[in-house]
Amino acid sequence: MWLAERQLRQREQHRSSELWHLRRQAQEEARRRNELRHAARSMATVACTPRATDAVRLLHRPWSQGPSLNVLPEMVPGLLRVRGTDWCATLARGMVRRARARIRSSSWPFTEALMRAVGTGPPDTPGAVAQYVAMWRGPQLAAVLAADPWLDHVLPYLFDDDRVAAVFSSDVAARDWPPALVELAASGRVDRPALIGGCLRRLRAGGRTGVLQPYLALLKQLGPGTGELAGHRQELTGLLTAPLSTVAGFAYTSLQQLHRESPLDAATLAEITLSLLSRPEKKLVRAHLAWLRPLPLDDVVDGLVVGLHHPVPELAEQTLDLVEPRLAGLSAATRERLKAEVPALDGAVAQRLGAWFGMTPAAAPVPVLVADLPAGMPPPLDLGALAGELATTLRRDDDDPVRYELILDGLVRAANGDRAAAARVLRPLVPQWVPQWRNLIGAVAGPWAPSRTPSDHPLAEFIEDRALELAVQLMRDPPPALLATPATVVGHVDPARVLGLLQQAERDGRQPGDLDLTQALLRLPREVDVAVHTAAARLTSPAGRRFAAWLAGVAEPRTWVVAVPQQSYRFIGRLAMLDPAGLPAGLADPRTAAERARVGWSMPGLELWPMVTPSHREVAAAHVQAYVAAGVDNGTLGAGVLEGLAAADGPPGPAMALTMAYALANHRETARLAAGDALITLAARPDWDSTGIGTELAELAVADRIVLQRTLRPLTDALKAGAHDAVWQVTSAALPALLAAGPRPGLADLVALAADAARTGRHTADLPGLAPLAAKPGRTRLAEAARRLAAVMNGS
Repeated sequence: MWLAERQLRQREQHRSSELWHLRRQAQEEARRRNELRHAARSMATVACTPRATDAVRLLHRPWSQGPSLNVLPEMVPGLLRVRGTDWCATLARGMVRRARARIRSSSWPFTEALMRAVGTGPPDTPGAVAQYVAMWRGPQLAAVLAADPWLDHVLPYLFDDDRVAAVFSSDVAARDWPPALVELAASGRVDRPALIGGCLRRLRAGGRTGVLQPYLALLKQLGPGTGELAGHRQELTGLLTAPLSTVAGFAYTSLQQLHRESPLDAATLAEITLSLLSRPEKKLVRAHLAWLRPLPLDDVVDGLVVGLHHPVPELAEQTLDLVEPRLAGLSAATRERLKAEVPALDGAVAQRLGAWFGMTPAAAPVPVLVADLPAGMPPPLDLGALAGELATTLRRDDDDPVRYELILDGLVRAANGDRAAAARVLRPLVPQWVPQWRNLIGAVAGPWAPSRTPSDHPLAEFIEDRALELAVQLMRDPPPALLATPATVVGHVDPARVLGLLQQAERDGRQPGDLDLTQALLRLPREVDVAVHTAAARLTSPAGRRFAAWLAGVAEPRTWVVAVPQQSYRFIGRLAMLDPAGLPAGLADPRTAAERARVGWSMPGLELWPMVTPSHREVAAAHVQAYVAAGVDNGTLGAGVLEGLAAADGPPGPAMALTMAYALANHRETARLAAGDALITLAARPDWDSTGIGTELAELAVADRIVLQRTLRPLTDALKAGAHDAVWQVTSAALPALLAAGPRPGLADLVALAADAARTGRHTADLPGLAPLAAKPGRTRLAEAARRLAAVMNGS
């Protein structure tokens, strides 16, 4: 019985498989027939076009003027018979001129077949060469290229034209061309020195990492020897300053090989030293310091000075470790050069070198952070300026909160002014695919039926509902002014202005929009003049009573952090939660942690969120944090989000601390630098404490949810800008847990950063785990950094 059932299932599976294959064959056959039918129509259209130039325009017409024409290489012989060689040659030249390098063109195989048939010669424009390189020619590319007379003409474009290089390093070309070129060089079909020189030229020209990597890979596959590289010393030396570390590493290794064969001259060594000791990669700097150890140092003093000023204190000290034992044997001019640098140095390097010369380096002035008052909003927009700002927003998909509020205010002014003029100016700007702006602009430009697109986040829905409420008002009965229009770029409203508008609404018997009032209340500054309180208590309208009740006092919403389980597609790890009690319904987020963790890497309009609650930073941070966490290794974090959070008011809390911890470890350097700027802004606040950031950094790093090394650059920049107290709070709070967890990449640098912050701010603390680590024998980087920090803690 069991065997019979098994055989039956097997037969059913076999029949299902056969049926699936038959369906696939039928679909493929139908697709091919449709393709041939389309090609036949295209052939007839092209062949019947009187002039070849008109046929070129027809083959490149935009989709709005008709369906595209599908021309195939198989059409070329028939086209030659119908139109003749001269007509086809004109068509081929026109197609070559219209070829573009941005994308692979479906018409290029036809163009190439036509060019070969009429004998126009190889492609002679960068766009045509790029199409030639992008075209797939089967699995045996090397054999095809070896027999192609066009190859010798095309090769220089691969290395000397940016557009062709971009195509060479992407898609099919990046996979097939490098191994084919290596094979052609091995067979002698392509000049091997020409390939090596071309790769070095392309690397020297620079560009995106994705463009340069295939050329570096090709160069490594060719494996040039010292004899082949001997004529490229100057190019290799120039590559030492390349932004891509792998390129600089290849150039440095090659120069070391050349030096072993034939020692480099003093001028080249000096240039190499100047370039290498200014690089951020520790491996390259240490390798060059080791190379210099047996060599004379007088000729490379300029490079050594750069090394003494290296932004990484450890590398600056290692440079001094090379120089210090040999100071007595250096020339008098070299010693004077080094002595002159002592006043410009800082930290341990300045103290050690100054002690050797009998100098006491002056303490560098510590920048003083001062919190600036927020700037006022730009002047209101007239109708022309409103159209310009709308065009900018719609074209760039801009989420600048200041521009957003100016536009809302401008739409209200336009609706209360010359409505006919506003309609003429704004009607062409009504977008088709942005519901919010379609509602708002359409409500002013003419009769419009507002629509709403649901959002998957409460704060995004609040912004959408506020815009929808305004759109309905603009269409029916525009308000005289918006209560929520900010007075400062941070987002705070002027309480006296809100009071005056509410008093006027009471006299006119008008009730302001519910969400406009809610937004205005959320934007009230934390301190309001007593006279406003007194006058608000006399208001009798529902809106006035809400205003007075809010001024009487609002409890600060509670936030806390929870751990969330791993999702199938990403791991947020830690999530800030918000207690909705006391918040307006539109800002509350009653979802569970698991529900809130299901977010994408980005959220449209995220930069608008901090200005919704500029007096309650923790509320905005609790909403924003999940997206910052989800995008720590992917996605894009706009600098405006962190800038808005840092500029907002409110006491420090766990939501903001966790948001900053994730932002400092973001995978994009621009986001990390924005986080450093936000930390500087926060550090200038007298009531700010960064201890929570350090605690969260340690929690996330120990759990391997962030890369600790990423946080070093923004923290170092913050220290240099004068935020030494904030950096000390972060590092001192993070180190106990990190030291207990054991060595990890970046920990030694964080300990060294803590030492610099403690020395600058004269901080002391008992850090658990520091003393045993400092007492360990050996010269590991972590142990040496721990000794430096322990010495600072002891006041030495």
